[in-house]
Amino acid sequence: MTSFPQFPRQGEVYLSKALRQSGDTKKRPVVVVSIDLRNQYSSTVLVVPFSSDIASASSNPCRPLVRKGEGGLEADSIAMCDLITTIAKRYLEPSPYGIISQDSLSKIQTAIKIAVGLF
Repeated sequence: MTSFPQFPRQGEVYLSKALRQSGDTKKRPVVVVSIDLRNQYSSTVLVVPFSSDIASASSNPCRPLVRKGEGGLEADSIAMCDLITTIAKRYLEPSPYGIISQDSLSKIQTAIKIAVGLF
């Protein structure tokens, strides 16, 4: 039986080291949004960071809400799709917290499209 190496999968939530390019100074949960085929062969992944400051997202179409518990999130959080970024896999904690629902992933993908003008 052949075993395949593990790699981050689309929709999985990880704790990431500080995303300095977006001004972060602390670890933050992120969701992997790049497709699995890319994730398998690349040393990097595309991620969207989360924030529990949901008040800052009121009516921002680029920041959909993801409920507490989904993907292992400890609080209701917003996916900051306007801050999509590429990070090296080594900056992710070794194991995912969990995986978000297909519905939440679809909302995040739509918000990314809005953020980059593909709507």
